[in-house]
Amino acid sequence: MDMKPTVASTVNLIREGSLTSREWVQNSLNQIEAHADVGAWSHVDSERSLERADQLDQIRKSGRAIGALHGCPIGLKDIIEVAGMPHGCGTPLMGQMSTQNAALVDALEFHGAVVIGKTETTELATMQPARTRNPLNLDYSPGGSSAGSAAAVAAGDVPLAIGSQTNGSVIRPASYCGVFGMKPSAGIIPRVGVYEQSPTLDQMGLFATSLEDLATVWDCLSVHDSRDPHSINHPRPHCVQDLATPAPIEPNFAVFQLPYQNRQKADCTAGFAELIETLDGRVEVLEVPPVLDQVIQAHRIIHLREMHAAFTALDIANRPELSEQLRALVLEGEKYTKDEYENALMIKSSVESFFSNVFEDFNAILTPSAAGEAPLFSEGITGDPIFCTIWTLAGLPCISLPILEGENQMPIGVQIVGKKADDGRLFQTAHWLMTTLFSEGTDTCSPNQ
Repeated sequence: MDMKPTVASTVNLIREGSLTSREWVQNSLNQIEAHADVGAWSHVDSERSLERADQLDQIRKSGRAIGALHGCPIGLKDIIEVAGMPHGCGTPLMGQMSTQNAALVDALEFHGAVVIGKTETTELATMQPARTRNPLNLDYSPGGSSAGSAAAVAAGDVPLAIGSQTNGSVIRPASYCGVFGMKPSAGIIPRVGVYEQSPTLDQMGLFATSLEDLATVWDCLSVHDSRDPHSINHPRPHCVQDLATPAPIEPNFAVFQLPYQNRQKADCTAGFAELIETLDGRVEVLEVPPVLDQVIQAHRIIHLREMHAAFTALDIANRPELSEQLRALVLEGEKYTKDEYENALMIKSSVESFFSNVFEDFNAILTPSAAGEAPLFSEGITGDPIFCTIWTLAGLPCISLPILEGENQMPIGVQIVGKKADDGRLFQTAHWLMTTLFSEGTDTCSPNQ
């Protein structure tokens, strides 16, 4: 695999005095300018970023403690409030200047991060494509809705970026762009100061070029915030430490025969089958219980009913500036009854209970991150999120690993899913899997090799 410097190793160079925060940030700004054709950024504040870098360099020179992200340039999906930056959310209906930071921004800056700017999102974090293109091949989509965040990391603009997922908006773009992506367990990262589309389903997500970098930023953002009713208020794992600790025993994996597998592309099917064969003896294929047949519709009811409520609260539900596709979804959400909504929430609870039991016998679940390669940009779509829906509904931690390659030499991720609130164990299992597959530096799972 192509090995890039980790955030931790680069921060260590700053600690030693071999690199400055300003140099790191300036390099990112140069990369952003060089990759303008990707269109990953909705707003970049060079002056603010360099001022912040200079402040961090002074802190280092004074001998004071530095954080795990000291000097690290980061991009934030443009649904996250940053004081002094426009809050665009991918629509002309928004765009006002933010007056305060989201909770996660404060956490990032506490650990020394430099927020370079805002990355492009689809319209109000839904399905209408952003202008962003896939940096691996500009003819392809980067996915959505966290299009700019995935593309910015894949292009090498920044080592880390933050996105969000209500259905498949982190894992799918990570798969399409060939980077590591993670949706932590629901409630790990606080959402205060983030545009709210569905309070039940909205979850934050991370993009990086390595598992270690994902774990580093996970640890920095894993904070409790009592203002977020879904924020987990008990101690969290230390994922960098868990990642570095060998699995006590070789993990085993579950693969479910899910009802939507007919939407999987042939190259994805072939590559995933080869992966399962490589893990011979460590994978068990399981049938799904009847409740999972209802999961996709339950997710849709919760999502769209809460989206309609959110748009109504913002007084934008009927605005002509919304795309035709989004107006149709809002109208659909209005039609779902209270009884239908409450039944969907009961299905969600049943699904959570089912998967809690699954992880008594298995370390993780394996599934493709997406149905196949990224769609062409000219198709005007962001791809099918169906391979993420169940795990988002259940609030389970998921990591997309850049393992497979499709027939057009574009990446296809493998998604590893863990037990809720046990993200450290998931990191440990993902590390075992990557080490096993790439121990000799050869991709054993590409269907084209």
